[in-house]
Amino acid sequence: MSDAPVPAVSLSHDNWRQVLGEVCDRIGSVNRPALLCICGKPGAGKSTLAKLIRKQGLPGIPARRICVIDDGVLSVPVLWFFRKRVKFHSRDCDNLRPFQPWLRGRQLVIYVGATPQRRLDRCDVVLRLRCPDEERLRRLVQRNSDGEKRFRKTEHVSDEVGIAATHVFDMAAPGTEPEADA
Repeated sequence: MSDAPVPAVSLSHDNWRQVLGEVCDRIGSVNRPALLCICGKPGAGKSTLAKLIRKQGLPGIPARRICVIDDGVLSVPVLWFFRKRVKFHSRDCDNLRPFQPWLRGRQLVIYVGATPQRRLDRCDVVLRLRCPDEERLRRLVQRNSDGEKRFRKTEHVSDEVGIAATHVFDMAAPGTEPEADA
Protein backbone atom coordinates (compact mmCIF):
# COMPACT_ATOMS: atom_id res chain seq x y z
CA MET A 1 0.00 0.00 0.00
CA SER A 2 1.35 3.42 -0.96
CA ASP A 3 1.73 6.25 1.54
CA ALA A 4 1.07 8.87 -1.15
CA PRO A 5 -1.38 11.52 0.05
CA VAL A 6 -5.00 10.49 -0.34
CA PRO A 7 -7.27 13.24 -1.68
CA ALA A 8 -9.67 14.54 0.95
CA VAL A 9 -13.41 14.00 0.48
CA SER A 10 -15.67 16.72 1.87
CA LEU A 11 -18.36 15.71 4.32
CA SER A 12 -21.41 17.76 5.20
CA HIS A 13 -23.26 17.92 8.49
CA ASP A 14 -26.02 15.95 6.75
CA ASN A 15 -23.88 12.96 5.73
CA TRP A 16 -20.84 12.75 8.02
CA ARG A 17 -22.28 10.20 10.48
CA GLN A 18 -23.41 7.84 7.74
CA VAL A 19 -20.18 8.06 5.73
CA LEU A 20 -17.86 7.67 8.73
CA GLY A 21 -20.02 4.85 10.10
CA GLU A 22 -19.92 2.91 6.84
CA VAL A 23 -16.17 3.36 6.33
CA CYS A 24 -15.19 2.58 9.93
CA ASP A 25 -17.62 -0.36 10.17
CA ARG A 26 -16.13 -1.88 7.01
CA ILE A 27 -12.57 -1.52 8.36
CA GLY A 28 -12.96 -2.29 12.06
CA SER A 29 -13.69 -5.46 13.97
CA VAL A 30 -13.28 -6.58 17.58
CA ASN A 31 -9.98 -8.24 16.57
CA ARG A 32 -8.63 -5.11 14.89
CA PRO A 33 -10.41 -1.82 15.54
CA ALA A 34 -10.50 0.94 12.94
CA LEU A 35 -8.33 3.91 13.87
CA LEU A 36 -9.94 7.31 13.20
CA CYS A 37 -7.83 10.43 13.74
CA ILE A 38 -9.72 13.67 14.25
CA CYS A 39 -7.37 16.54 13.57
CA GLY A 40 -7.56 20.30 13.10
CA LYS A 41 -6.30 23.45 14.70
CA PRO A 42 -6.98 24.19 18.39
CA GLY A 43 -10.57 25.32 18.89
CA ALA A 44 -11.90 23.53 15.78
CA GLY A 45 -14.10 21.18 17.83
CA LYS A 46 -12.06 17.95 17.72
CA SER A 47 -12.71 16.88 21.32
CA THR A 48 -16.37 17.88 21.18
CA LEU A 49 -16.98 15.81 18.05
CA ALA A 50 -15.07 12.80 19.45
CA LYS A 51 -17.14 12.89 22.65
CA LEU A 52 -20.35 13.06 20.60
CA ILE A 53 -19.32 10.00 18.58
CA ARG A 54 -18.32 8.11 21.75
CA LYS A 55 -21.67 8.82 23.38
CA GLN A 56 -23.93 8.27 20.36
CA GLY A 57 -21.98 5.77 18.27
CA LEU A 58 -22.03 5.66 14.48
CA PRO A 59 -24.21 3.69 12.07
CA GLY A 60 -23.01 0.08 12.39
CA ILE A 61 -20.83 0.81 15.45
CA PRO A 62 -22.52 1.00 18.86
CA ALA A 63 -21.19 3.50 21.41
CA ARG A 64 -19.99 0.71 23.74
CA ARG A 65 -17.52 -0.44 21.03
CA ILE A 66 -15.93 3.02 20.64
CA CYS A 67 -13.14 4.59 22.68
CA VAL A 68 -11.49 8.01 22.45
CA ILE A 69 -7.88 8.91 23.18
CA ASP A 70 -7.75 12.69 23.56
CA ASP A 71 -4.55 14.49 24.51
CA GLY A 72 -2.95 11.25 25.73
CA VAL A 73 -5.94 10.33 27.91
CA LEU A 74 -8.34 7.42 27.41
CA SER A 75 -11.59 7.43 29.38
CA VAL A 76 -12.83 3.87 30.01
CA PRO A 77 -16.10 2.81 31.63
CA VAL A 78 -15.99 1.23 35.07
CA LEU A 79 -19.13 -0.12 36.77
CA TRP A 80 -21.70 1.12 34.23
CA PHE A 81 -21.64 4.87 34.93
CA PHE A 82 -18.18 5.63 36.37
CA ARG A 83 -15.26 6.36 34.08
CA LYS A 84 -11.54 5.85 34.70
CA ARG A 85 -8.98 8.08 33.00
CA VAL A 86 -5.95 6.21 31.67
CA LYS A 87 -3.08 8.60 30.88
CA PHE A 88 -0.07 7.91 28.67
CA HIS A 89 1.44 11.13 27.37
CA SER A 90 4.20 10.60 24.84
CA ARG A 91 6.40 12.66 22.57
CA ASP A 92 7.46 9.51 20.73
CA CYS A 93 5.76 7.65 17.91
CA ASP A 94 4.46 4.72 19.99
CA ASN A 95 1.39 3.89 17.83
CA LEU A 96 -0.70 3.95 21.03
CA ARG A 97 0.98 0.78 22.37
CA PRO A 98 0.50 1.77 26.04
CA PHE A 99 -3.28 1.84 25.51
CA GLN A 100 -3.54 -1.63 23.90
CA PRO A 101 -4.87 -3.45 27.00
CA TRP A 102 -7.87 -1.09 27.09
CA LEU A 103 -8.63 -1.35 23.36
CA ARG A 104 -9.63 -5.03 23.32
CA GLY A 105 -13.16 -5.59 22.05
CA ARG A 106 -13.40 -2.12 20.51
CA GLN A 107 -14.47 -1.68 16.92
CA LEU A 108 -13.38 1.95 16.63
CA VAL A 109 -10.55 3.86 18.30
CA ILE A 110 -10.68 7.63 17.90
CA TYR A 111 -7.43 9.53 18.35
CA VAL A 112 -7.84 13.28 18.83
CA GLY A 113 -4.92 15.58 18.11
CA ALA A 114 -3.78 18.50 15.99
CA THR A 115 -0.70 16.54 14.87
CA PRO A 116 -1.42 12.78 15.06
CA GLN A 117 1.76 12.00 13.09
CA ARG A 118 3.75 12.69 16.25
CA ARG A 119 2.29 9.60 17.90
CA LEU A 120 1.17 7.41 14.97
CA ASP A 121 2.81 6.08 11.82
CA ARG A 122 -0.54 5.83 10.03
CA CYS A 123 -4.25 5.46 10.61
CA ASP A 124 -7.24 4.12 8.74
CA VAL A 125 -9.31 7.30 8.55
CA VAL A 126 -8.53 10.99 9.05
CA LEU A 127 -11.26 13.53 9.69
CA ARG A 128 -9.88 17.07 9.46
CA LEU A 129 -12.11 19.70 11.02
CA ARG A 130 -11.96 23.14 9.48
CA CYS A 131 -13.06 26.16 11.48
CA PRO A 132 -12.91 29.88 10.56
CA ASP A 133 -10.26 31.74 12.52
CA GLU A 134 -12.80 34.15 14.06
CA GLU A 135 -14.76 31.20 15.51
CA ARG A 136 -11.60 29.42 16.72
CA LEU A 137 -10.52 32.60 18.51
CA ARG A 138 -13.95 32.97 20.14
CA ARG A 139 -13.91 29.34 21.32
CA LEU A 140 -10.35 29.46 22.65
CA VAL A 141 -10.90 32.73 24.53
CA GLN A 142 -14.14 31.37 25.99
CA ARG A 143 -12.54 28.19 27.38
CA ASN A 144 -8.97 29.26 28.26
CA SER A 145 -7.51 32.27 30.07
CA ASP A 146 -4.64 32.17 27.54
CA GLY A 147 -6.97 31.50 24.59
CA GLU A 148 -5.89 34.48 22.53
CA LYS A 149 -2.23 33.54 22.99
CA ARG A 150 -2.98 29.94 21.91
CA PHE A 151 -4.84 31.25 18.89
CA ARG A 152 -2.00 33.58 17.82
CA LYS A 153 0.49 30.72 18.19
CA THR A 154 -1.48 28.53 15.77
CA GLU A 155 -3.03 31.17 13.51
CA HIS A 156 -0.61 30.63 10.62
CA VAL A 157 0.16 26.95 11.21
CA SER A 158 -0.82 24.62 8.39
CA ASP A 159 -3.63 22.17 9.03
CA GLU A 160 -2.48 19.80 6.29
CA VAL A 161 -2.91 16.12 7.07
CA GLY A 162 0.55 14.89 8.04
CA ILE A 163 -0.24 11.22 8.57
CA ALA A 164 -0.70 8.39 6.11
CA ALA A 165 -4.30 7.19 5.93
CA THR A 166 -6.49 5.04 3.74
CA HIS A 167 -9.38 7.56 3.84
CA VAL A 168 -9.20 11.33 4.39
CA PHE A 169 -12.26 13.50 5.02
CA ASP A 170 -12.70 17.24 5.51
CA MET A 171 -15.62 18.74 7.40
CA ALA A 172 -16.58 22.18 8.58
CA ALA A 173 -16.47 22.29 12.37
CA PRO A 174 -19.87 21.82 14.02
CA GLY A 175 -21.74 25.10 14.12
CA THR A 176 -19.70 26.67 11.30
CA GLU A 177 -21.13 25.10 8.14
CA PRO A 178 -22.65 27.73 5.85
CA GLU A 179 -26.44 27.74 5.67
CA ALA A 180 -27.93 26.45 2.41
CA ASP A 181 -29.64 29.11 0.31
CA ALA A 182 -33.42 28.97 0.60
